[in-house]
Order: sequence, then structure tokens, then C-alpha cells
Amino acid sequence: MENRIICTEIYEAALSMIGERNAVHNADYAERAPYLLAAFCCEAAQIDRLYRKTKGYGKQPEFGSVMIELASPFSLSPRFLGPASLYLAAMLVLDEDEELSDRLYGKYCDAMSAICSEVGATEKIIDVYQY
Repeated sequence: MENRIICTEIYEAALSMIGERNAVHNADYAERAPYLLAAFCCEAAQIDRLYRKTKGYGKQPEFGSVMIELASPFSLSPRFLGPASLYLAAMLVLDEDEELSDRLYGKYCDAMSAICSEVGATEKIIDVYQY
């Protein structure tokens, strides 16, 4: 399975979710997004590996655990595009709009739970931001 989605597309979807239309005017978001995408990929990597095994997809490509350039291909299965956008959007507005961030993060958790249900994952997703 070859993934042709570029991380910029995830970033643009996240901006749309938070009501930002012009990525050029969001230097702070653009600066933080590569680190947040890496955090998401690290958090979802184990479930992606299980998803790939269940669906008969190839091996998960390597990705940076600290930063993933926006111009690089998304490393997880396409099934994780929605949750990645939700996670990124939630984290980008965390300090500015906590209510919106909470709503988006809740949707992210629901999306990840749905993926876990698809593959029969029974391990709980740990909310590292709760503690």
C-alpha cells in the first residue's frame, strides 16, 4: 500500500477545522505542526502496525519521532488521516480556544477508538495530556 498523502494536506485540513483559511498567515501553526504530527504518529504507530497487519498492508515506513516535515508523505495508513487532522487541530488551538480544542480532541479519541474496534485492539489509548 503506497500512501501519497502529503502532511501539508493534513495540516490544511486541521486549519480548516479551526476556521483558519490561509496557511501563509499562520507562521506559529506552521512552525508547531511538524512536531505535533510526529507526536501523533508516535502515539498511533502501534495501532497502525496492527491495522496494517489486519488489513494485509505493507510494513509501516519509518518516520521522525520528533519532527515530520509538512512536505513529506504521511507515514501511517490512510485510515489515520482523519484522526491526524483532528489531533493536529486540537493541539494547535489548545492555548487559544480550550473549548474548541476539547471538542476536537474528543472527536479524535472517538476516531481512534473506532479504528481500535476495527482491528480488535483492546488496549486503552492513554491520554498523555490529561496528567
